[in-house]
Amino acid sequence: MDDLTAIRDFRADRDAEPPEARERARRALEARMDAAATEARSFGEAVADSRPPIDSPGRRRGILIRRRRVLAFAGAVAAAAIVAGALVLNSGPTAQRASAAEILHEAAGAAATAPATASTLGPGQYVFHKERRLSVMGWVSPVPSLKDGIPTASTGGTMKYRDAYNALVPTEVESWIGDDGRGRSRETLGDLEFWDKAEEARWKAAGSPLPPPFNPEYRRRYPVPFRGALEANSRVVDAEHEGFGNTFHFPDSSNLPTEPKALRQAVEANSINVEGFNLMYPKAQHLDAEQTKEELINVLFEGDPSPELQAAIFNALAEVPGVELIPATDSLGRHGDAIRFGAEEGVRREYLFDPETSKLLANRGVLIDPAMSRSYAELPVGTTVSERDFIESGIVDSTRETPAGPEAKG
Repeated sequence: MDDLTAIRDFRADRDAEPPEARERARRALEARMDAAATEARSFGEAVADSRPPIDSPGRRRGILIRRRRVLAFAGAVAAAAIVAGALVLNSGPTAQRASAAEILHEAAGAAATAPATASTLGPGQYVFHKERRLSVMGWVSPVPSLKDGIPTASTGGTMKYRDAYNALVPTEVESWIGDDGRGRSRETLGDLEFWDKAEEARWKAAGSPLPPPFNPEYRRRYPVPFRGALEANSRVVDAEHEGFGNTFHFPDSSNLPTEPKALRQAVEANSINVEGFNLMYPKAQHLDAEQTKEELINVLFEGDPSPELQAAIFNALAEVPGVELIPATDSLGRHGDAIRFGAEEGVRREYLFDPETSKLLANRGVLIDPAMSRSYAELPVGTTVSERDFIESGIVDSTRETPAGPEAKG
């Protein structure tokens, strides 16, 4: 059978399967094509965030959820297609999923060709971020005063007070930050999600009090942060801020190696130098495989890496033993893969990305063992207890603009 006939037969068989199976097959095929092209290089072929007291479970050891490519000669592509086709066709009705290393190499290839983004602010400019956030939250109603000695709310955990209510609280957050720390924040409340019908019924019987800062009683009791707000109601809190003397600086990871092996070895030796964000293990002499993976992910999601460094991070992750990937979907319905970590106090952290574009989608915490958790003991297994979905970012010329162009509300 010649190469073209084999490829046509492969495609005909795959077209008869569901779209999900065809997609998995395509990714497995492309990853194997990447591997074949890489091998061909050895033979000379070219491949081209002031509120009153908020109880944070972080102080109670709660979990802080920390942010085509192949150009090869026709012979190498055809060979890879036939090999991958044979592997997929022999797997039966369900296509064989690409390995973690293959998926990470795919993301690296996409990152390498992505356009660089600006890393400095000009006069009068602002860094814009838009995110969807989901967090387990508890809040007290009637709203307590400072003299009561009771927290008004808990971010990242439930509350056990008699007048406390607990739910998953989704918000959409848009922020503008200037180089002097001044800016604007617009927070929009979504529909509360209760995992307990009895809790929801008790909340409704109490008049459906909202969590701060959306609760009008909260704003009346603690008015200072809301003076001069552009908008403040039961769904939106939109306010400009003076920055409290803070100065914004982009995270700087520009001193890190962009060759994957050198980067991995530097991280393992814990000898990397970054600014604007914290390292995971600043005092350690050497990082094990799990710590190395965690630090690479930290730089990927928090370090604002250049396309070259992002590609190196994905490729370095492919070299770290025990990296686990699973197909994943964020709360916005975007599909990708998630890098998983071991559970801490019953919560497993996951970092989602799209390997086809190298775009970072989300990070989240998933409850897998309530018995091991101090903050989420009464929640059901599988609850996403915290999630940040990254929607849009860029540099704009005013607090009334977004990178997409239309003027923001407010």
